[in-house]
Amino acid sequence: MPKAIEPEVIEPDEKLPRDLVALRRFARLMDEAVAIPGTRFRFGLDAALGLIPGIGDLAAGILSTWIVVGALRHRVPARIILRMVFNIAFDIAIGAVPVAGDVFDFLFEENMKNMRLLERYRNRRRTPRTPFEIALVTVLIVAFLAAVVVVAFGALLALVFWLIGKRGPLL
Repeated sequence: MPKAIEPEVIEPDEKLPRDLVALRRFARLMDEAVAIPGTRFRFGLDAALGLIPGIGDLAAGILSTWIVVGALRHRVPARIILRMVFNIAFDIAIGAVPVAGDVFDFLFEENMKNMRLLERYRNRRRTPRTPFEIALVTVLIVAFLAAVVVVAFGALLALVFWLIGKRGPLL
């Protein structure tokens, strides 16, 4: 028997805990703060930070972990937490590619995706975790995302040097 598809239920702000309302606003700020006139496209602080070479994608990724921290607090299952971290890491890695990564940052809204995951999978029956309970996991997630940035930029530099080597001497 096929598994029934659960409808996505988006609760109004009035029914959410205050921290989730703040996270919802944060996700919109990061991904949908500014509308591009005449289109259906929106972008936010995440895409703008991605334009800063070197550290912009890392800064946006670290800010994006706030939603993951909220998911940890509201007891979202570990497999969904991993998916959320993957969304951020994917955005950081692709965002590191010059020009194409900047375009990708405008189109890939990992904060809104992660917020929908948090809202859908949070455990409403159990009390939220305390900050002490989620601190270590948060530090590990930020360290992992920093490693993703280092690997992405290392790979990009290796590609550039490889391409320069293939071209041969300039004289």
